[in-house]
Amino acid sequence: MLVLALAGGVARAEDACETDHLPKALEASLRPTNTAEQFQQALTEIDGQVSRCPDHPWINMMGAVMDMRAYDVLVRGNNNQINQSALNYLVRAYDRSNKYIAAPAESRADRIAVQTGSGRGSLTYSAAAENRKDIVSKLMTLARLGTVHPYIAAETPPACTGWLAPDSQTVGYGMDTEADLIFRPFLDAAADACSDDPVKKDDTPVAVKAYAYTHLVRTGGVTDPAQAAGLLHAARDARDTYLYMNGGRFGIILSKITSKELDGLLRKHGVDAQAGLLPRQQWFTAEHIRGEEVAFSLAWTLSDTWAGLAAEIEAGDKTVASAATVYTNFVSGILAEGREAGLEGETRMVILHALSDVQESRVRTHRMGGYDLPPQWLFDVLKNTYGPQKEG
Repeated sequence: MLVLALAGGVARAEDACETDHLPKALEASLRPTNTAEQFQQALTEIDGQVSRCPDHPWINMMGAVMDMRAYDVLVRGNNNQINQSALNYLVRAYDRSNKYIAAPAESRADRIAVQTGSGRGSLTYSAAAENRKDIVSKLMTLARLGTVHPYIAAETPPACTGWLAPDSQTVGYGMDTEADLIFRPFLDAAADACSDDPVKKDDTPVAVKAYAYTHLVRTGGVTDPAQAAGLLHAARDARDTYLYMNGGRFGIILSKITSKELDGLLRKHGVDAQAGLLPRQQWFTAEHIRGEEVAFSLAWTLSDTWAGLAAEIEAGDKTVASAATVYTNFVSGILAEGREAGLEGETRMVILHALSDVQESRVRTHRMGGYDLPPQWLFDVLKNTYGPQKEG
């Protein structure tokens, strides 16, 4: 009988949270607050509802939203400086946001047109997600000022649950400078948690990791050679993990374009001179000869070959004519390999595309620097000799 009585009491408390406290909290959150007194009253009311229903997801969400409003008010009123009171509200908003996401999914279903005492209001996951993004962004600001929250510091290895995947997006997309490497432990931990967990795998953090580290080097946010090389190694590992998780397919966060940028940076920074290039022994096969990988790999190799020759011309070790002979012999060798493989027509076509890409600087190796392109007359000779031929 005692157990039944306790169960009945819990049920009545839960009913009261739904029928009484939730509408009151929503009404308070929607009420205009044009004065400090009005804002304080709304804040006090919502705090009271959270204390009465400490595990209710939507009441906690409204508490987190109100806490962030309080944080903003305090920071603006303190000449945009974060004082202890503002920090306390930020930390509490983080905790309340965690309470929201920890609740069962069915209890977090969107509530549309909820009746309050003076009207209607809605509670949506998108609003909770936007508030969470604001919380994490503010925690990042705090970290840049020297106070790193344990969650951002990844002091405890995270589990691939709750907000971890979207939080990784907020952190990764917010990394722009070398100072933002303080967020690397969080991003690494999130990627590890969501790619290693045998049950709850999520490719978002590992995709964000590859994107963010590529972005830092590509935009010059990190220029130190050792740091850049380390980030590029990590980005490549993350990309490989992402592709393994997705059967070789790219997605929105980690696109094929970003992958190509990463390969270019790996080559540029000397991490892997062959990154993104198809091995030459695979060029002359029916499977690859018509693909863009062969055309790009050949164009890159041609550009890199001419870069070496251009350096010798500038140093006085070669004349343009002798360099042209070496370049011609290289192209001739490509055609010979294609002919031997029984793919002469396809090889001539890819030679034309590759020569054109080099001549128009669509493909230009980093070694080319400020060197001149192959002379136009040389391009014309090679195009007419080794490119596609008219029948007869």
